Amino acid sequence: MTFLLTITTAETHAAEGLAQAKADGLSRALQQLAAAASEITGQVPQAERDSWATKALAARGYLADAASADQLAMLQAEAAITGEAVADLAAAIVAMAESYADIAAQLAGLRRKTRAAIEVATTPAQVQAALVALDAALNTLGAG
Repeated sequence: MTFLLTITTAETHAAEGLAQAKADGLSRALQQLAAAASEITGQVPQAERDSWATKALAARGYLADAASADQLAMLQAEAAITGEAVADLAAAIVAMAESYADIAAQLAGLRRKTRAAIEVATTPAQVQAALVALDAALNTLGAG
């Protein structure tokens, strides 16, 4: 009969625990950030969200009296469905784009800050502290 004995030092065990805490912490942080972004965007399909930058550019062009024919056609098509004046639609698109850009920047900053804190953590408690800080920041997102 042969036995295989694996001996793990306390240091190795602690390092493995820290690595797992970091991986779990980063995953949890990304989930929290995705949930926060979803609360902001609502139930908007991804295909529509993908058009936001294009629509914002068209709306800014329209408001500056510099929209291309394609941009104008896009805005007119949406306005025809919603019953809005193109100018009102363009103003609403720009306002929403500016608001979303601010929130998106805050989310990106929080992601980078949290990732950095997790990467330099030397204990699972420090990883947890980074997640607590992220949660607190998300609770006040956009309040500044």
